[in-house]
Amino acid sequence: MNGKKAILLVSMTVFIFALAVVSLTAAPANKKLKVKVNYTGAGIMDEKHKIYVTLFDANPFTASKLEDYSSAPTPPAPAEGTSHILRRQSASSKNGTITFNDLSISPVYAVAFFDQSGTYDPHTPDLISASPMGVYGKAPDKAEPIKLDVGKTLEVVLAFDDSVKTP
Repeated sequence: MNGKKAILLVSMTVFIFALAVVSLTAAPANKKLKVKVNYTGAGIMDEKHKIYVTLFDANPFTASKLEDYSSAPTPPAPAEGTSHILRRQSASSKNGTITFNDLSISPVYAVAFFDQSGTYDPHTPDLISASPMGVYGKAPDKAEPIKLDVGKTLEVVLAFDDSVKTP
């Protein structure tokens, strides 16, 4: 085998290996979640007064620590007693649908709240206290995990009113 053929063979082998590694690492992020919010409270929706849905990797109401990783390119490793904010998006309709694409963690926990003051800064982990809120599940401390599958879109309904407020 001459030098050119050996270099070509090695180059092709490295290329195929790199392609395999990229496809293996990219596959787990192909999870999609659609959250249909259904807010039946008295709040008036407009450009400043929105519903925010936040995804966590653990129940934020039973965790002892809350960390915001919504700006991080990759999610953190799970940590005992810690709930990480993974993503946050808003809806400007009482019956809107928010789509979270390319999720890599499963399960996730979804929490929604209505920004009744119109002052919420989505770049901070702090919620506006005493705002109407809801969780996917029966009660905040009993939030249900949402299990996602690679390559599939799961749709859930997160309904809430003014009866439960943010801490």
